[in-house]
Amino acid sequence: MPEPVLCKICQKRRARRFCPAVNGDICTICCGTEREVSLTCPLHCEYLEEAHKREKPLASPDGQMSNPDIRVTEEFLRQHEELLLFSIYSLLEAALRTPGANDSDVIAVLEALIQTHRTLESGLVYETRPESTVAVGIHRLFTASFEDYRKERKEREQVAEIKNSEILTVLVFLRRLGEQNQNGKPRCRLFMDLLRRLTPDRGRVPEQTSSIII
Repeated sequence: MPEPVLCKICQKRRARRFCPAVNGDICTICCGTEREVSLTCPLHCEYLEEAHKREKPLASPDGQMSNPDIRVTEEFLRQHEELLLFSIYSLLEAALRTPGANDSDVIAVLEALIQTHRTLESGLVYETRPESTVAVGIHRLFTASFEDYRKERKEREQVAEIKNSEILTVLVFLRRLGEQNQNGKPRCRLFMDLLRRLTPDRGRVPEQTSSIII
């Protein structure tokens, strides 16, 4: 009789399911306890998807939304749907193309972008960048993609140039979505999963994965 396959993480219990984060079979206990804790789980993992469906996002610690002075209305989002959808897709694409990226990195990028565009609103030009290496990578990819989008819009006939205040409002809206979709785990990707579900072409962006770190 063949020996049972042991969990690749704990090396003690019988492996019950395949884990794409470690590229091997693991037990259900390690899957549940290490998911988004020591594992950067790919968004296409069926067990991560199922967990995200059941999880109740944590409330903001101070109970206050970010950038409360900026008003975001449903009418604004409808009027700027193209800008919003492009921002969602480009942010997700930048995150998925950056190995090890999680929600905290994406939120750090949004925070930096918001500060940059707030400074522009005051008439000054100063680019704020996030601190972590992973967030810097996302920031670089997103800003490059966004500049291409702005150039493309300029070349269209009868399309108004995007105002800085409009970009700022969209960024604040995404930042609020991020803070409302957190589960408290160190490698949480609940917000990224939401962005993926909001993207029309979900399967188009390949994800760069990284190995387990315990």
